[in-house]
Amino acid sequence: MLSHEEAWTVDHVVWFLAPSPDGTRIAVGDDYSLVIYDAQTRQPLLKKRIHSSYMTGLVFSPDGHLLASSALDAIGIWDPTTGHGTTSSSGGHTEHINCIAFLKDHSLVVSGGDDRTIRLWDTTTIKEKKEKQMNTKNKVSHVSTSSDGTMIVAKCGYDTIEVYSAITWQSLYTITDDIARLALRPIFSPDSKLIFALGGSPFLVWDSVNRSNVNLKFDGYRGISARCITFSSDGQYIAIGSQKIIQVWNITNGSLCNEFIPSQEGLLKLVFSSDGKQLISGSSEDRVLKFWNVRDARSEKIGLTKIEFDTTIPIMTLADVVSSLRLRGCTDMTGQLDVPTCGEYPVSSGGFGDIYRCKLTNGVDVAVKTVRLYVGSSDQDKKQLKHAAQELYAWSKCKHPNVQPLLGLAMFRGQIGMVAEWESNGSMPEYIEKHTDVDRCVMSLRIAEGLSYLHSSGVIHGDLKGANVLVSRDGIPRLADFGNAKLQEYTMKFTKTSTKETVSSRWAAPELFEGGWCSFESDVYALGMTILEAITGDVPWPKLSERSVMFAVTIKNSYPERPEAQIPTYSEKGDTLWLLLESCWDRSPGKRPNADQVKSTMSGVTRQGLMSREVDMSDVEMG
Repeated sequence: MLSHEEAWTVDHVVWFLAPSPDGTRIAVGDDYSLVIYDAQTRQPLLKKRIHSSYMTGLVFSPDGHLLASSALDAIGIWDPTTGHGTTSSSGGHTEHINCIAFLKDHSLVVSGGDDRTIRLWDTTTIKEKKEKQMNTKNKVSHVSTSSDGTMIVAKCGYDTIEVYSAITWQSLYTITDDIARLALRPIFSPDSKLIFALGGSPFLVWDSVNRSNVNLKFDGYRGISARCITFSSDGQYIAIGSQKIIQVWNITNGSLCNEFIPSQEGLLKLVFSSDGKQLISGSSEDRVLKFWNVRDARSEKIGLTKIEFDTTIPIMTLADVVSSLRLRGCTDMTGQLDVPTCGEYPVSSGGFGDIYRCKLTNGVDVAVKTVRLYVGSSDQDKKQLKHAAQELYAWSKCKHPNVQPLLGLAMFRGQIGMVAEWESNGSMPEYIEKHTDVDRCVMSLRIAEGLSYLHSSGVIHGDLKGANVLVSRDGIPRLADFGNAKLQEYTMKFTKTSTKETVSSRWAAPELFEGGWCSFESDVYALGMTILEAITGDVPWPKLSERSVMFAVTIKNSYPERPEAQIPTYSEKGDTLWLLLESCWDRSPGKRPNADQVKSTMSGVTRQGLMSREVDMSDVEMG
């Protein structure tokens, strides 16, 4: 059980909870009033009666600038800072309004009611867009909108779930089978790919695009009669609750992370805080808000997360891997690739696969990086295939300004392809050569920030060098091709061609020449070499052959000479930078700094600080 709980007494009951997207405020709805609290101090910022009939919904807009509320006979739009706003009568609704939700565009909200309609409202005029009315098959008890702004899902009556297009305002499909009868409060996953509903063991799940039931496995379900369901904003965790128990699951592997007893009377309300570190609960009877610290439940690192594939869905082919990862939140882009635009030959090749320049069907240029994996018939082959899937999953979850985002996966010419943006500025060395005025200290700091993020997420890059740092159209360096060395553990053993692992000798730590695998420490060694490359505009050891580099590193235990032209001895920050690089290249991996320490030191190294300064030779100690 989680023991990290904070109970906070308030002077009202809790019917609705809505944390602001920026995490600074918590909006609470009671019978008729809106109360907004400071999320840090827990102090009330405003309290205002906003409806004359019972409230039925309360939600923040995606940008946090507005609050929308619904009551039995009206909707309201409010400024969460001042409390100013207004209500509108039920418009075209001829019976009670039961729910409200914002669309991706914060200028529009939808409401559902007992009159079997879903209606659209303009948040500026608080008037209904009557031409957008959707007629449902039964009374609407709940609506949810997808984060991509394309769909609306509604629970209608006892036995029907209806999905509508938020673009055409037409019905997309209806779920009316026995499974739908069990479903309560359907909601979209944050990535809009899946629809989750209460019921089943413990969830009912549908693929929102393919319209099919998805059999995801969740362990530890106790058969509770849950009334609330909520996602963390990153989509990795989901919680359900009743007045007896709250349970938190990891969506990626189906494991029960934690559970605790709310001890709150009445109908439970449950939401994740905006940063996902806490669950907030309240009820319609007692006057207590509880804040549950779920940091421990969410402490797993991306690179260490294990996906438990449902045994009822066999992983027999590479296509099965893509399909299974899609159900875990990875985008399957197979149908979005405009294959005829892809070149016959790759633009580059490596030990793990090839890189092709392609276009999507919408005309966007992308890079498709194939992974050479061979699926044999043995159980060991299948095991290694799942290990490779773990690596692909880890990369797909990395989100940082200095890490190249993975757009999705695709089946491409018989192999798994990783789809990423095509960076027109090319690699860091190419960019520096074309843009000689770029601040190389800032470039180095951003690279260190990217690696620090990967390491904090449990991900080893494995092949850090200038060529694997791509520069966005805005001039931002992004670490790319991370994890290739780890994946080669599987491509080496399970490809028909038995490709050898290739070591980037000029950036490689000594232990890699001696049979060791890539590690956080070897990444830091390579980071030092990559910073040197950025500062000098040349590869490490520019005057030595590959063989001579290996000899210098493994036999002579040496590292590159200090480039006085770029890191002058007589400069304010020259020694600071050079000592940092030397520590990155320490022969003992355990003595090297970690990536976060490199980032911290680099933040104090500036282009101005590396400029040579005039020195009075009388101050120089002569030997």
